[in-house]
Amino acid sequence: MDIIYFNGEFLPFENATISVYDRGFLFGDGIYEVIPVFDGKPFEIKAHLERLKKSLEAVQIDLPLSNQRWIEICAELIQKNNLKESTFTLYLHVTRGSEHCRRHTISKDMKPTVIVTCMKGQFFTEEERYKGFKAITLEDSRRRDCYIKEISLLPSVLLANKAISCGALEAILIRDGHVTEGAVSNVFIVRNNEIFTPALSNYILGGITRQVTLKVARDINIPCYEQLIAEKMLRDADEVWITASSREICPIVQLDEKLVGTGKMGPVAKKVIEAYEDYKLTVRDD
Repeated sequence: MDIIYFNGEFLPFENATISVYDRGFLFGDGIYEVIPVFDGKPFEIKAHLERLKKSLEAVQIDLPLSNQRWIEICAELIQKNNLKESTFTLYLHVTRGSEHCRRHTISKDMKPTVIVTCMKGQFFTEEERYKGFKAITLEDSRRRDCYIKEISLLPSVLLANKAISCGALEAILIRDGHVTEGAVSNVFIVRNNEIFTPALSNYILGGITRQVTLKVARDINIPCYEQLIAEKMLRDADEVWITASSREICPIVQLDEKLVGTGKMGPVAKKVIEAYEDYKLTVRDD
């Protein structure tokens, strides 16, 4: 994974440098996207690129490349890094660019900095997934614009690391008595064989894996609801899952110090994960 794309060139990562005045470095002024790749094939790349476009529009950064060019770059990176049969993630990073000063106001003549790299990702084995994971709950201390996939992630970094320090995979966040999402994931619960996930809002990033999970669950006739989820609903749930691009669907079998349901993967999670795996085999983007 030594070759990256950097501002129009393919080159070894150690040869890529950015200006100390790049606004991504100075202000976290940029957008990113993470695309899972299974057996060398990007998964739902068009949906990820559509979300990238929406995030860039939200922060008023000009779209630097067409969808077709993004797809070509990703394909060439996979080839140059000999990853045609590998599972990993593509990381797309766009900052507003740089000028020879530091100021909060935005100059209209800056050219975006564009980086695409291949990264290992945090994929779990079937055995790990079926065993399940622990999560903790924390107060949602992030800003109001979580629906934008922007690179200023310090609050999420601190929340995620708090979870790790507690021996958990993820922190499930609570704001005003309701579940928002995880520090780096979306959240699902199951009650009476029905699936619930928080409705999209400014506090929730519309995850592509979230979107696929809802689709495959509905395809196998499991009722799904997008709505407010009170903290009590979370704590009383029969099953809890988190979803993210590289983590896919992860059952949570312990929440704080209490087991979720039986303390094992639930039957609804098992059905949805199987449907998700089947969907992955039928949908591949070149």
